[in-house]
Amino acid sequence: MLLAVFSDSHGRPERMLRAAEACRPDHILFLGDGVRDAKALERAFPAIPVIILRGNCDWSAEDCEDSALFTLEGVRIFAAHGHRHGVKLDMDGFLNSVCCSGAALGLYGHTHVPRIEKRQGVTLMNPGSIGDPWSPGYGLVRINGGAFHCVLKKAKEL
Repeated sequence: MLLAVFSDSHGRPERMLRAAEACRPDHILFLGDGVRDAKALERAFPAIPVIILRGNCDWSAEDCEDSALFTLEGVRIFAAHGHRHGVKLDMDGFLNSVCCSGAALGLYGHTHVPRIEKRQGVTLMNPGSIGDPWSPGYGLVRINGGAFHCVLKKAKEL
């Protein structure tokens, strides 16, 4: 199973649409700051389940949650935009939420800095900003039989 992870499109949905077309994920997660863009993605790929979270710039997205906890093929995942966890200052608040949720994988955005790291036995991934004009990116999570592998992708060429 393939999970595509996007964040921070900030009014630029076209790269998400092209990335989803190119990788054909089984699920899509949008981590906030561009809910309207993510809804365009949802309309373009109605057969793909899409989880849309709101970020600090999504003031009117009252129909979206701030965070999500879900399981895909035996992998428990905690996801949030990250602004409410202070991820621009340090990872302690977000890491605490991931660990307390029992998740093996924590996905967050907000900083626009792509990153994968392991801390306290969990994997944390920030896909970067798909809307960044200079270095757009997104993340892919390949899940198979309870195991997972995270990859960061550049979207400049899309």
